[in-house]
Amino acid sequence: MKKYLFIILCTFGNIFFADAQTEEYREKNRIAVSGELTSCDTWQIDISYHYMLCSYASVGASIGMWKQYTVDGIPKNQGWRIREDNEKVENFYLRPSICLFSPAIIRFSDGELKVFVEPGMMMNIPYCKVCISLKDSHGMENGYEYVSSNSGRWHAFDCKMGLFLNLGTIGFSAGYVYSDLDIFAMRRNMVFRGQHFSKFYPGRKYLHGGFISMFYNL
Repeated sequence: MKKYLFIILCTFGNIFFADAQTEEYREKNRIAVSGELTSCDTWQIDISYHYMLCSYASVGASIGMWKQYTVDGIPKNQGWRIREDNEKVENFYLRPSICLFSPAIIRFSDGELKVFVEPGMMMNIPYCKVCISLKDSHGMENGYEYVSSNSGRWHAFDCKMGLFLNLGTIGFSAGYVYSDLDIFAMRRNMVFRGQHFSKFYPGRKYLHGGFISMFYNL
């Protein structure tokens, strides 16, 4: 996958350097709101800002959060289990990125359609804390304790690619996203009463998904 991303980046880089001299150069600010669904059963939402270096490249960052919408593994044992409101994994993140655009593949009176690729680095909060419900012999809750971890891979490489529809003041983009994010990375290192949480969660999977964004040009 990384080989293909490298080829894509080289292709867009050649387009940028070859065509930037002949295209009208304008500074532009772009604010966007994006939503995403992934193969790891997570939803994601963020708000981003990008500074347009020219018509073919922008740099910026986004802040947002992701969370599971289904449960995939519940740490528990005799006398305890993770609390229900902590079963779904979630985190907040900062994601710096660079966006590279092709020349317009379709032009019309109100705008243009381009292809784009946006590699970035997702940086999650490197800390996780969950609450453990303690159970008596009848299965009733009789107390609680907390378990936390700051170990585990808290960052991930990702890349978005798709279509970019610019309508002047506003626009939309949509496409495919790939990431090597391990959503259980922090929890795998937790231990409670000798039980390692890693045994309750599935193995690491590469993340695939789709996204849609709406942006506003300032």
